[in-house]
Parts: sequence; C-alpha cells; structure tokens
Amino acid sequence: MTVYLSAFAGAGAQFFTDDGSVLSGGKIYTYAAGTTTPQTTYTSISGSAANANPIVLDSGGRLPEDMWLSEGVKYRFVLTDSTDVQIGEYDDIAGVND
Repeated sequence: MTVYLSAFAGAGAQFFTDDGSVLSGGKIYTYAAGTTTPQTTYTSISGSAANANPIVLDSGGRLPEDMWLSEGVKYRFVLTDSTDVQIGEYDDIAGVND
C-alpha cells in the first residue's frame, strides 16, 4: 500500500485552541472528503497500522503517531477539543506529493 505524509497533520504537527492554548486531549476525526464516512489514516509509511478515529492528541497538542494518508484519497478532518467542541473543519486534503 502506498501512503503519503498528511499535509494537515504531518510529522511534528501541533494544534492549539482558538485562544492559542495547546490543544491537550483534542481530537482529530478523519473522514472521506465531503462526507461523514470515516476514512482510515496510518501511523507510518508502511501503511500497516491504522490510527484510531478519532485520534486523541497528547498533552502537547500533538498526535501520538504520525498521520499517513492513502494514495489517491482525499480526506476531511474535523478538529475538536477534548469535549468534542468543534474548532475547525478541513476538507479535500490529500497527502504530500499525492
């Protein structure tokens, strides 16, 4: 399987609240672009292990593993705080160089 590093939440990405605080315990829900159909992301370039959906951010507002996206697939991401209050929505995102 070919996967590409996420342009939305690639290596070392860090997320913040609207007031600039670190988004500790925030969540990233991953869907097929333009839908509410869950779409799998992967933890490494091998594409062999899936991330949880939602992905829960650590205390530093970072993903516990990298996010890699399937080749030829566009994604929709919904970013929320730890209580599922939506912070942002990002649609039609492909992997880097895909």
